[in-house]
Amino acid sequence: MISMSPVIVAARMVRIAAIVCAAGLLVGYIAVSSFSSRYGASTPMILDSTSNETALSAAILKQESAGLTCTEKPALTDVVLFQREGKDEVDVLTFDEALEASGAREGWIRRYCV
Repeated sequence: MISMSPVIVAARMVRIAAIVCAAGLLVGYIAVSSFSSRYGASTPMILDSTSNETALSAAILKQESAGLTCTEKPALTDVVLFQREGKDEVDVLTFDEALEASGAREGWIRRYCV
């Protein structure tokens, strides 16, 4: 048997550890760069100001024929168009009723009519 000195054994261990660390860093760099290019980019959000829903369109038309202007921008008013979860019809609620129903997660506020 060939006997190796402890210096040679330590040198081989250091080389193996350096190669393993370098390979791990390379794999980590590739993984992080591939995920950051996919998940780091922002995607544009397109908001549609028109609605295809006939119930909402009819409710807006009714309020606008009464002389009110309906907008998506929040406003302090007594006429709020509210759509309940899972329903197609749009209800006309007061501001307080709409906030209470929205807070209870019964649906969402569709328009504010001033």
